[in-house]
Amino acid sequence: MLGILLSQSAVQGDWSGGPGVCGPVPSWGSAFCSADSDMFYGFAGKLRLRGVFKTLDENLVDGTLGGYDNNPDIVDLDLDGDNDLLAANEPSALTDALYWYENSGCGSFTRHTIDSPYSPDEVVAFDWRGDGDLDVLLSSYPNQDLLLYENDGSMNFTKHVVDNDVHPPATQSQGVAAGDLDGDGDYDLVATTIGGGSIYWYEQQYPNWITHTIMTGQGDSYDVEVADFDGDGDLDIVQTAQNRVYLFENDGAGNFTAHILDNTTNYAFNLTVGDFDGDGDQDVALTDEDAGSVILYRNDGGLSFSRIVIDNSLNTPRGIEKGDLEPDGDLDLIVADKFGQKVYIYINNGSMSFTKVAPPIPSRHYFGVGIGDLDSDASPDILVRAGLPTLAEGLWWYKTVLQYAPTATLTSSVLDAGVYRRWQSVRVQFSNCNPGNTAIHVYVRVSRYGVAWTGWIGPYVFTGSGTQNLYQASIPGSDTFTVQSFRYLQYRVELYASADSTQSPILDEIEFTYDPLGEGGELGVEEKVRVGNGYVESQGPFVVLDVDGKVVARSSGGKVRLPRGVYFIKRRGAVVKVVIR
Repeated sequence: MLGILLSQSAVQGDWSGGPGVCGPVPSWGSAFCSADSDMFYGFAGKLRLRGVFKTLDENLVDGTLGGYDNNPDIVDLDLDGDNDLLAANEPSALTDALYWYENSGCGSFTRHTIDSPYSPDEVVAFDWRGDGDLDVLLSSYPNQDLLLYENDGSMNFTKHVVDNDVHPPATQSQGVAAGDLDGDGDYDLVATTIGGGSIYWYEQQYPNWITHTIMTGQGDSYDVEVADFDGDGDLDIVQTAQNRVYLFENDGAGNFTAHILDNTTNYAFNLTVGDFDGDGDQDVALTDEDAGSVILYRNDGGLSFSRIVIDNSLNTPRGIEKGDLEPDGDLDLIVADKFGQKVYIYINNGSMSFTKVAPPIPSRHYFGVGIGDLDSDASPDILVRAGLPTLAEGLWWYKTVLQYAPTATLTSSVLDAGVYRRWQSVRVQFSNCNPGNTAIHVYVRVSRYGVAWTGWIGPYVFTGSGTQNLYQASIPGSDTFTVQSFRYLQYRVELYASADSTQSPILDEIEFTYDPLGEGGELGVEEKVRVGNGYVESQGPFVVLDVDGKVVARSSGGKVRLPRGVYFIKRRGAVVKVVIR
């Protein structure tokens, strides 16, 4: 039987995890610190090369979608670890439908119908009941204007009507958002309307909703987001309302004070919220359709905002979304220009200076955008709706192609096995969607005492997931692992891009195995530990770990009751495996 010491992975060279683990590593630097000897840690994330934006690769999701100006949503709806899609087809001469698209994990999608309501519009997913699965909120018209689809956890949806008819003179609900607006621990809803222009929030009193009017008579109101703009711990609301942009300050109990963020817009349309300048507070970016502008409102604190025009040369900008496309730690913008028939990317240099890029994609009437990782390569991709009320131009996703650094190196923390071990193998787990023509080289060095180390042994070359013995006659120095046991191990990972540097290897996990018997006292520890029916017993202090290395009990001596299972008993630095039957 083999013992597993550690599973460890990282995002862009950053380490994260429990006590004793190194903090963020500067751009492809090294980390050197000892893990807590009582526990073995695993880290979630992905390791890949850094890159800069190059272009987009086009992939069709569904050619039947067209319609009006609503945004698709990217969310892991089935909670299987990859991002799925939500889209509502709001047509004039097309099919009314609310769809979700199941991701295979690598950007291949299967369409499922949630419902066919009349004229569905904006969608957002959130956990309405707090039961661990994601439900779907939808605006629609001319009746059943606000709908909630409850997920049973198996992707079967039950429709609930939140608001059957938004109040006149509004003709329909439009923008929707969800968040805890009154601080009572459950989700509330926000909806805007057009044809009269109002904004309401719906207080959850399960199974009912209490409607609160925030403001009416605004003109057409298209979009709404919730965020804490003043840093007081509650959720405020930002809204595009045709010729004005409003920010509604929350007092924490769901009472809102209106502030005018901008009263000079021609036709404020879609908006997105994020920290674009990296100062810790939430900024606002939006499209002004009639002015052809992309505008950013920098949050200066105290509900004071500076208006920055990023671009005023577009035709009809509609959809806008944020995301770290490269990723380099700051937020970029993606904008759909409907009658300009283009998608634009605005790359943020980190100092609120944006470089405009027009990717070479076909001309279509693009209007709704989303952003998220759709092919599990740890970089965000772009989702775009296109079409007209009588023209289906489809739902498309665009892989973000980066120009990667050709190579990079990351050195691990020191791995402490607790006693001397016969190290045996290394396993590398690539992403399921890992591109070809890339490679990962692993080097290893070991030490008995943590002071004197062997030289680096390797490389162990991986072009895909697999396991290699640490001893290989073809690798100089690898015979070290056959002649001596070591307590400490450290490894170095080298990543190699494809020949044109447009593909990066994606490392999900690296794992080392050893002979669990070890040396020096480990066999003898069994004589000091008694195993009975449902308990272990020792005269001296000991620690009980489960098979994942998690500490489940500590004792200064005596009996410890345990349920059935496999455990490791650690006593005076030595470890013995026990089975409770």
